[in-house]
Amino acid sequence: MENRIIELALEALEAKKAAVEMEIERLKAELAKARPKPAKRRGVPSRSLAARKAQSERMKAYWARRRAAETAGKKPARSAK
Repeated sequence: MENRIIELALEALEAKKAAVEMEIERLKAELAKARPKPAKRRGVPSRSLAARKAQSERMKAYWARRRAAETAGKKPARSAK
């Protein structure tokens, strides 16, 4: 008799557990729909090593011209691309 009561209690608890798990899955799915998707990344795309090196060389030349112009007391000249 006692074993039967325990079996019935287990069946009832397992049924409740299944219902709770289904509710959890439903809520997770609803939450996933409600979350906004991450925004696409904006800005400068990644550059190759060669592109970064070329940019570095251009900037070094730019600052060298700026420093030379400052010591000469005049505005630096802009170079054509």
